[in-house]
Amino acid sequence: MSNREDLLELARLIRRLEAETENASISILSHENRDEIAGALTEGLGGSAAVQTSSGEYANHLAIIRMGANKYTIAQDWREVYISEINYCPCRIPPGSHGLLVYHIDYPGVIYDVSRILADNQINISKLNVSREQKGKNALLVSITDEEISSEVAAAIETLPQITKVFSLK
Repeated sequence: MSNREDLLELARLIRRLEAETENASISILSHENRDEIAGALTEGLGGSAAVQTSSGEYANHLAIIRMGANKYTIAQDWREVYISEINYCPCRIPPGSHGLLVYHIDYPGVIYDVSRILADNQINISKLNVSREQKGKNALLVSITDEEISSEVAAAIETLPQITKVFSLK
């Protein structure tokens, strides 16, 4: 059974990340607890989202949320509910996480550049994932940290070359 509070928190995070919240849609993939999942995600997104269900078999996936041009996959395993994919990029963002989403154009050294700024600010990385469409194209760095990311640290990372957008998870 999925945790309502965790689903609410993940949906609220997605709503905060998206400038355009109209025309949101939710595809429920889970066969169990569909109404609970749909209700929590809809509430977390602000109360208005078109909801549909799918009849396919999805191992751990609960739902897909589409907002604007972005797609977020919500999954659950034996430990927790989490965002498992943002667009084409696999990730693991559990509710309540501190960290960053760093959208950028793929370049050598992005991990070093971002982690250097975090280390200079005494921020410890607990998980790090980088995915890209293809070499030199759109990419996403997801850094889960032990500490909250200040707006000053996020702004410093956003000044790095080829960084297109930085979002703090909190």
